[in-house]
Amino acid sequence: MRNNLFFLKKQSGAALVTGLIFLMVLTLLGISAVRTASMEERMSGNLRDRNLALQAAEMALRYAEQHIRDNDPATNVPTPIDGLIGFDTTCTAGLCYYGAGIAARGTPENPGVSAWIAYCTPDCPINYVEGTVFNVDGVNYTAPELPAGLPAPTYLVEGIRKTPPGSGVHYYYRITVRAQGAREGTVVQLQEIFRP
Repeated sequence: MRNNLFFLKKQSGAALVTGLIFLMVLTLLGISAVRTASMEERMSGNLRDRNLALQAAEMALRYAEQHIRDNDPATNVPTPIDGLIGFDTTCTAGLCYYGAGIAARGTPENPGVSAWIAYCTPDCPINYVEGTVFNVDGVNYTAPELPAGLPAPTYLVEGIRKTPPGSGVHYYYRITVRAQGAREGTVVQLQEIFRP
């Protein structure tokens, strides 16, 4: 019995300290794994939301092209855009034209601010205020393919008239689309130059 008491007195609790350190390391690893998983989940959700906004913007681009080339998608009546008929400086119905010989704003030929950011007077039907407000009296696009709860993307068409030497008049259309994801902060803007 004396031998057992002698051995118990010499122990200093190293197993307890080692066990506590090991549990602390395991706890820190577990917390780190949970944080990483939740961050990856948020990243995945944000990527999905941006992808939805991108798909909506692509659909609006195709819709605007169809509007210019074939017909009015809202009524499905064959009424292709003929040159710049219906285009004006106030962007009525989302169709903008700045006048003969004037390139669309925001291009190398006319580096002024694009119509999408701010143009003409405060009474213009299309205004974009940095960061928060997008107000449109122009064309609103709603497609049945859009998921429920996704705001309708909007597009603006700027007419560009070019007359190269020795040839006839060519019409180009700069289409700018703005689409929003399910979250208000997820916004995708696409732009293309289209020639029917």
